[in-house]
Amino acid sequence: MMKIGQQGTIMTYDKYRGRFKKIMDKFHMDHKPHDCRYTFATKAKLSGVDEYVLKIIMGHAINDITEHYTQRKLEDLRKEMEKIK
Repeated sequence: MMKIGQQGTIMTYDKYRGRFKKIMDKFHMDHKPHDCRYTFATKAKLSGVDEYVLKIIMGHAINDITEHYTQRKLEDLRKEMEKIK
């Protein structure tokens, strides 16, 4: 999956992984890039973030047909993100 960086450049997973590794090496830590997703998902669930919104944010498939047709506004996503402490 590719993401657009702050300067409008494409951030490939390989580039992200390389940057992540540099930070881990600098601080003598041993985490993997995917660890961030586990932490985020766990904190979101514990904070009561709406399951559907969490799937949208994380890029997961929406299997419930009703939820698939339920539209969320950007403001809805922001409100859910603000729940995470």
